[in-house]
Amino acid sequence: MEILKIIAEKIENNNIEEALDLITEHNDEFFDCAEFWNMKGIVCIKVNNFDIAKNCLKAALKIDKNYIDAMYNLAYVYEVTENYYDALKQYNEILEITRDSNLENEVKLAIVRINDAMGKFNYETIIKNTDMKSAPNGNDSIFRVRHNMVGTILEENRPLVSIFVLAYNNLEKYTKKCVECILKYTKDVDYELILVDNGSDDDTYEYFKSVIHPRKKVIKITKNIGAGYGGYEGIYNSKGEYIVGIANDIFVTSNWLSNMLKCAMSDERIGMVTPVADSISNMQAVDLNYSDFDDMQEKAKKYNISNPRLWHERLRLITIGTLYKKECIDIVGNPDYGFLHDFADDDISFRIRRAGYKTILCKDVFVCHAGKINDKGNGFALKSIEKGKKNFQDKYYGVDAWSDVANFESEMISCLNINNDFNNEINVLGIDVLCGTPLLEVKNLLRENGLFDVKLHSYTEDAKYWIDLKTISDGIVEVDRIEFINEKFDKQIFDYILIEKPINFYNDIYRTFKNIGNCLRRGGQLILKLNNSFQLSSFMNNCGYNLDIGKELKNMCNLNDFLDFTNSLGYECEKVIPQFFNLDDSFVKFIKEKLEMISGNDNEVYTSMLTESFVISLKKM
Repeated sequence: MEILKIIAEKIENNNIEEALDLITEHNDEFFDCAEFWNMKGIVCIKVNNFDIAKNCLKAALKIDKNYIDAMYNLAYVYEVTENYYDALKQYNEILEITRDSNLENEVKLAIVRINDAMGKFNYETIIKNTDMKSAPNGNDSIFRVRHNMVGTILEENRPLVSIFVLAYNNLEKYTKKCVECILKYTKDVDYELILVDNGSDDDTYEYFKSVIHPRKKVIKITKNIGAGYGGYEGIYNSKGEYIVGIANDIFVTSNWLSNMLKCAMSDERIGMVTPVADSISNMQAVDLNYSDFDDMQEKAKKYNISNPRLWHERLRLITIGTLYKKECIDIVGNPDYGFLHDFADDDISFRIRRAGYKTILCKDVFVCHAGKINDKGNGFALKSIEKGKKNFQDKYYGVDAWSDVANFESEMISCLNINNDFNNEINVLGIDVLCGTPLLEVKNLLRENGLFDVKLHSYTEDAKYWIDLKTISDGIVEVDRIEFINEKFDKQIFDYILIEKPINFYNDIYRTFKNIGNCLRRGGQLILKLNNSFQLSSFMNNCGYNLDIGKELKNMCNLNDFLDFTNSLGYECEKVIPQFFNLDDSFVKFIKEKLEMISGNDNEVYTSMLTESFVISLKKM
C-alpha cells in the first residue's frame, strides 16, 4: 500500500499533476479499493471537476458505505454545486456514525452554512386541504375521469358556469346591452360573471365596476394588445365547470345557457357547444326576420325550445357565445396564440375533436350577433384571413380549414331518403369526403328526423384526412386506393353510401361503381357526383381559350350513358341535380354570346355548358 501513501502525500502537498499521473498509472491495480477512489475524487475536487468527483466518491462508498472520508467529500461536492438537499442528507448520515468530535463540529458548521444559504431563497408554502375530496375512479371512461378530476380540482363553492365578457370600447353601442342581456336571461343557471375590459378608452371599466352581480370579477387590461390576450385572462380566471366567452357585440336570449348545458351534459364526449346566430358564416346563421331588439328577443324566446334533434355535430365551429367543458379546455389548452384573429376558431375546433371530444352546433339556441366584420375594417380582415389560412395549413400539414371542411354538399344531402322504419343501427359510408363534413351532414339530417342510432364509416384515398375522419367516424376508417374497397369492407354492408369525389375522377368508372355498389344493401341509397363531360372547360378549349376549371377527368362519361349503365345493374335513378360553375356575370355573358354564334339560342346547350357536375341519387333494387 506504499503507493497509496505516496499519492496521499502528493495531494497533501498540492502536487496534483504528479498525484494524477500516479492514479492513472495504478488505476487497474486499485480498482476495488475505496481509499483509491476517494483520492481520485479529491484530485477531481482540486481541479473543480465536480461531476467526475461525485462519481468517484460514489464508487468509493459502493465499496465501503461507511467510509466517512468519502462521505464527507461527497457532501462537500453536493454543497458547492448547490445541491443542498443531498448535501444535508449526506452530512446528517455522517453525524449518525462518527465518533470524532472535531469532524462532528465541522459537519454541524456545514449544516448551519447550508441552512443559511437556503434561507436566502424566498418561497411560499401553499397548503391545499384535500381532506374532504376523493380521487377519481380510474376505471371510468377517459372522459368521465377527466370530468371527475375537474370536480376534484375546483373549489367546493364553485359556480356551474363561468361567463366572461370581453369588451373593447363600444360601451353604448354594444357592451351595456350585452351585459344587461346576460343578467336578464341567465337567471336559471348558477354562474359567475367575469367582465374583461380589454384596454378600452371609454367608460367601459367604470361601467363594469357598477354592474351588480353576486359572483362578479372585473379585469382591467391597460392596453389592447389583441383579443387573444383578453380571452386568455377570461379563461384563466374562470372557476366554473363550464366556461362561456361572450364578445361584447353578442346579445344573449331566453334559455340560451340552459339549453346549451342540456346539450353539453347529454354526452360525456361533447366538449364544445355553439349557438346559431345572425351575421355569421359557416352555415351557422339563422334569420329570425326581426324588426328591432324587442322583436328579436320575443322571436328568440319562441325559437329557443330545447330539442336534441337539433344538436348537430360539426367539424369546425365559429365560436360565438360558445360553451366549453372545463376539462376539455384543460386538456387541449388555451386558444393557440399564433392565431391572433382569424382561424383561431378553426384551430380550437380541430384540437377539441382530436382530443376525442365532439363539437356541436346547438340549433335550438339563437343569440344575436349585433357586430359585423366591417367593424374591424375590410383591409385588416382580408390580411388576417390570408395569414391565418396559411398558418392553419402549416400547422395541420396541408389541411385547408375552408375547402377541406366547408364542403357541406347541400345538393347531395337534399337527396337523402329518410326511412323512419329503421329498427336497427344505420350504417353510413362516406367515400373521399375530405375531412368528413358531408358524412356528418347525413348524420345530422337523420338525427333531425328522429334517427339517433347512426354509425359513420369512412374511406379515403388521401391519408392527410385520416385523423379527422377518425374523430367523427365511430365505425371503420380506411385509407387506400379505391380499387381495394371491397377488401376493406368485405363483411360490412351499408344503408347509405355517399361519394363526394366525382366518380369519373377514378381510373375505371364502371368497375369502381360496381365495387362500391357491392357494399350497399338492397334498398339502400347511393348518392354520388358525375362530372359533366360536356362542360365549359372543354368548350372553351375547343374555342381556343385555355380555361383551367377543375381537375382533368380520367373518364369522359355522358350522363345518359352512365344512368343506362347503373340501370343495367339494377339501380333506380331517383334524382339528378345539376351543379353549376361559380362564375361572375360578365363571364357568363361572354359564354352565352359565344354559344349563340355557334349553336344559336339553345338554352339546353347553354345550361349543360354551365353545369360542372351532376348529383345523382340511386336506389339499389
